[in-house]
Amino acid sequence: MNILSLFDGISCGRVALDRAGIPVNKYYASEIDKTAIKISQSNHSDIDLIGYVHNLQSWSLPQIDLLIGGSPCQNFSRGATLSNKKRTGLKGDRSNLFWKFLEAKHKFNPTYFLLENVVMPKEHEDIITMSLGVEPIKINSNLVSFQNRERLYWTNIPNVSQPQNKNLSFQCYKDSDFDYCAQFKVNQTPSRIKMWGNGIDGSCLNVTHREKINCLTLKQDRRKNSGLIDFDGFCRFLTRRELELAQTLPVGYTDCVSYNQACKALGNGWTVDVIAHILGHLK
Repeated sequence: MNILSLFDGISCGRVALDRAGIPVNKYYASEIDKTAIKISQSNHSDIDLIGYVHNLQSWSLPQIDLLIGGSPCQNFSRGATLSNKKRTGLKGDRSNLFWKFLEAKHKFNPTYFLLENVVMPKEHEDIITMSLGVEPIKINSNLVSFQNRERLYWTNIPNVSQPQNKNLSFQCYKDSDFDYCAQFKVNQTPSRIKMWGNGIDGSCLNVTHREKINCLTLKQDRRKNSGLIDFDGFCRFLTRRELELAQTLPVGYTDCVSYNQACKALGNGWTVDVIAHILGHLK
């Protein structure tokens, strides 16, 4: 198949295609983030980078069999409200890139398409649904991983069902090697100490004793979601390995960049096994 991936990020779609057993002839990727491109190219030297999505009318490509993309979600997400930014939706400076996905769909007329985005206000969801002509499927990554990550998937791939629940627990994957975990120990500051409290007895609402972590974020020490693990008398962040496994990526996938860069790139990526499940219906 010839694949066109918009907002390609770290090429989780490429990993998912391999995992689903879908043969790839050409994989064309549009991405501008230098860190994401570095991770992608370190793992997939056969990907053809085709530049900025705003230039798509100048692209000359063969017949595209599958168009995929996860257009930016910043203006849809609850985080926009929490940070006092307006939830401007499809008019926002980032999330309006959905229209570029639609433009590519019209220009290249792919046989199949797949668009991913966050759970959003119904008014914006309905516009995307009407534009693409298919209803979204809501899937939580916690069915195939130890991460709670509910997302919407619009696709014309037929008969897509919910993934089978693998009942994966973070506690079975949590790193325990002291020397490795020590790299991710949190520096004690007054605010972090206040938030942590006595984390061992559960006074901090983190994932230390939980089956699932919540959606990956750069703000592990500021939000009670995907964060702090009791370690060596205080706490640590999630390790690089734990972050990669949360997105069901191969361990070591982000080794070519710094930890903070990996956190951001992984948070913007896809849960590979969800995408592989959807693409598996092509077979």
